[in-house]
This record gives sequence, C-alpha cells and structure tokens, in this order.
Amino acid sequence: MPPKSESAGKMTIRDFARLANTSTATVSRAFSNKPGVSEKERRRILQLARRAGYTPNRLAQNLALRKSHFLGLVAGDLENPAYVRFFRAVQQTMEPRGYQILIADSERSAEKERHNIAVLQQHQAEGILVFPVHDWDSRSPLDHLVDLRSSNFPFVVIGKIEGYGFDCVAAEEIETASAMTRHLIELGHRRIGFVGAEPHNRCIVERLEGVRTAMQAARLKLNPRHVIDHREGWIGETVGMLKGKDGPTALVLVNEVFAGMLFWPLREAGIRIPEDVSVTAFGDSVWARHNRPALTTTAEDLEEVARKSLELLLQRIESPGGPSVASYVAQKLVVRGSTAPPKS
Repeated sequence: MPPKSESAGKMTIRDFARLANTSTATVSRAFSNKPGVSEKERRRILQLARRAGYTPNRLAQNLALRKSHFLGLVAGDLENPAYVRFFRAVQQTMEPRGYQILIADSERSAEKERHNIAVLQQHQAEGILVFPVHDWDSRSPLDHLVDLRSSNFPFVVIGKIEGYGFDCVAAEEIETASAMTRHLIELGHRRIGFVGAEPHNRCIVERLEGVRTAMQAARLKLNPRHVIDHREGWIGETVGMLKGKDGPTALVLVNEVFAGMLFWPLREAGIRIPEDVSVTAFGDSVWARHNRPALTTTAEDLEEVARKSLELLLQRIESPGGPSVASYVAQKLVVRGSTAPPKS
C-alpha cells in the first residue's frame, strides 16, 4: 500500500479505481451511498481511500456516472407567484440531496418552452419538470414533449395532458370546483354564476365542469347567461348580470386575480359582498386572506405537488421508460367572509 503523499491529493477517480481494482462507477456509488455496491465493498473502498488520502472530486464522480446533479424547471409564466412557491419547494427538497435547480420561463409561449427544454438538455439536466403551455391553451403544439417521451428523457408534466403517455402531476380541479359549488348550494344559493370561462384552458374548463356537476347533482341548472367569458369588458358584463333581473346570488371566479379586479367595481355599483352576492375564487393568495371581506377560496397544496412530481422524476431518472403515471393532489376549500346565505 503506498503511503499518503502530496501527490495523493491529486489522485483522480480513475487512479483510485485502478488502485482499488474496481470501476470508477463503483467508486462513485460507494462515496455517494448509492445502491449497486455491497456494504462490504463500500467499507473496503472507503477504508482504502482514507489510507491513500484520496478525496473524491464531485465533478469526476458526475462524469463517471453521467450525472450532473442538475434538474430543470420550466415555468409557464413567472409573473404568477405560484411558480415561485413551487420553485422554493423543489429547491428545499433537492438541495439536501446535492441537486441544483435551473429555472426557465416560457412566458406562455410553446416556442419558448421548446427552446427552454433544449437549453436545459444542453446543460446536462438529468430531468425536467414542465408546466406546459398546453395547459393554458390546448391549441399549442406538443411535438417537443412527444419527442422527449420517445427518447426516454426523464420529464414530468405539472398539469394534465391525456393521451400522450406523459407522466403528470396536477392539482385536482373538477372535484374542487364541485366542493366550492356545494358550499354555495348548502348556503341556499340556487342561481350561481361562473366568471372567466376560457374554452382552451384546461384548468378553467375543468372548473366549469365541476360547477355544472355539483349543480346537476342538486337538480339545478347553470344558466348559460350566467357564464361570463374571459374577454375585454368582462367586468362590466358581470356587474350588469348581477344588477339584472334574476341575476346570480353567488359567483365562482376562475382565480383570485379576477376577484381582486372585481371587488371595487362591485362596490362602486352598490353591490355588497356577501349581502347581495357571495363570491368565491380559486387560489389562496395573501390578498385573498387579508381583503375585507376575506375571500372564500381553494388552497392548492403546491408543496405536495412538488414532492410527488420530484419523486416521480427521480424514479424516471433511475428507470427510464415504463408505463406513464398520472397523480392528482386534492385542494382545500377555505371558507371565509365573502360567502353567506342569500337575502331571500
């Protein structure tokens, strides 16, 4: 056994593997405590390293195992603070495991999404989490994700895309919207409106479906005139609908941003919340909690979505291929002061 010397600190992983009469991959796995090395062999390698004064070089280990310890995160639109919360949850989970997270913003552009994925692959990301633009607009192309799937590159869609064999993790929408609507029905509301409909946005389509499902179960019907599309002038349309004859006594808004934009115009029109109309929305922001009245919302468990998506991504990195997995995380209904029984 050669004694420890000044040159020992310069020993490469290949030099040490040769000294240990084993492969560089086995050395890397022994130091990283990865499976594939017996406990007896691990102890032998670590003891030999101490005696030889060998300290593993992380970059050399990564190259030996073709590991970069980088993961990619492609956000749909970083102006949405939910992406920041998700990124922090991912980072807090993966940094203790030695991973760094590279984040990119697609700005709701499928072409930018395609470019971001290509750049992350060039930077040797081991796997990618993608918030697909297709969730915002179902008309956007998916060929770049199909190519990833065909090449067995590890990625997980944070959202829901059916029929392509993608691994997906998403917040549950239909049952969440149904629970919100049931809450309004139990308060006594029979005329419920939906504001912010978009036919090509998957989340919004499912939320509207959930409202309809709950109303049908209660033998109620969603009046088409009480569904306001997301288009220019939607605020005026909503105010006019509420002031008209037989207008809704309760509203379901597609998100808390719509609620923030609507509250003041309703006050200006003399429509009180919740005395004249109950208001609910998806998404539990700081504004929703501290507005007066505080907003009845649904709270998405982004930390659980992050945990499940990372667990699935790491499985794909270790074992590419195999049948796709779709996992859904329940949202919580948070009842606050913006909902109450109707006046009559």
